Amino acid sequence: MNGARGQVLLLVAFSLLPMLVLLSLAIDVGTWRYEQRLEQTAADSAALAGASVLTYSSSPGTIASAAQTDAASNGFTAGSASVTVKVNSPPLAGSYAGVTSAVEVVVAKPMPINFSMFGQTSTISTRAVAQLSTAGRNCIIALDSSSSSAVTLDGGTITMPTCGLISNGGLLFNGGATVNAASIGYAGAGLTLNGANFPAAAPAPSIPAVDPCPAVAGCAYLTANPPTSGACVSQTTYDSSSTITLSPGNYCSQVLFEGGGAVVFDPGVYNFQAGFTNNNAPSMTGSGVTFYIEGGSAIVGSNTTVSLTAPTSGNTAGVLVYQPTSNTSQFILNGSSSGSWAGMVYVPKAQLIVDGGQLTNSLLLVGDDLLFNGGSGINVQSSAFPGYLGHAVLAE
Repeated sequence: MNGARGQVLLLVAFSLLPMLVLLSLAIDVGTWRYEQRLEQTAADSAALAGASVLTYSSSPGTIASAAQTDAASNGFTAGSASVTVKVNSPPLAGSYAGVTSAVEVVVAKPMPINFSMFGQTSTISTRAVAQLSTAGRNCIIALDSSSSSAVTLDGGTITMPTCGLISNGGLLFNGGATVNAASIGYAGAGLTLNGANFPAAAPAPSIPAVDPCPAVAGCAYLTANPPTSGACVSQTTYDSSSTITLSPGNYCSQVLFEGGGAVVFDPGVYNFQAGFTNNNAPSMTGSGVTFYIEGGSAIVGSNTTVSLTAPTSGNTAGVLVYQPTSNTSQFILNGSSSGSWAGMVYVPKAQLIVDGGQLTNSLLLVGDDLLFNGGSGINVQSSAFPGYLGHAVLAE
């Protein structure tokens, strides 16, 4: 009997070793799978961040920095704990190898093998590829990430079936509002849909939009070359009942259109250093014009018909309204003002308000916050804005 007991003890002792090995292996596999999921999330997000940079820069260093910073925000910092975050633009492998509109990110991290006498490790590696979308680009962009209602549509309609709307904050759609867009995204907190209608895409969480200005040649030019030099135009109040024709130049004081005459803008760049207000002019027309609103508000009053078109060539091509980041004053279309604003309307640190009016034939609207009130009608006609490639989507 004593010998039998000894044999059982030996069998138990010898069986413990493989049991421990199997248990350790099970723990390792579970840990590795969990780590792989975390890495894949980080790789996906980093690839999207890197590809988003392509909207304004093709610099490998800038792309890598954006991707690695994003990976670090998800817990994988290159160089820390032997983590590597390799960024390839264009990708080196897969279906998108050599494609200049794509970015590849490979995240790797060594993981310990629990049942190892020599401190061995196993490297967990994940890969993601993101590419700029040329079809579903965003044409209405709110850059304010702190507001729960960075885009507000209180009644009325937004029609843009070939491109998307993106809010870096939240969305607020009230009063039976209708948004017919190829995509509707929000990156911040806040989603209020009080009876809103969505004939195409419904609102969905999204990564934040990148300011498109650096990707638009005319916008980038105005950022680097503000038109602040030259003599001031002496006349700033126009109260004639006859047609008023303005020439490009520096309007150093606030410009007021008080009379009942139509306003015609000759082609060129208009620098409004203190903004402008149209109180009574029945129409504002001009082809090949760019409004640089250096300071103050731009206000178009009730019952004004607008037909303005940005230049199609030259330094400010595509840009109809540019407001520098130093100007936080509102851009306002009041009452039943309506018409065509054909070009980029860019007020990145200001609120764009369409209060009951219509904004048609627009190409790209960018503001800090966008407020469309009381039956506003917004119609974006084109998603093919020159030089603007769109937003990043996961490809692999």
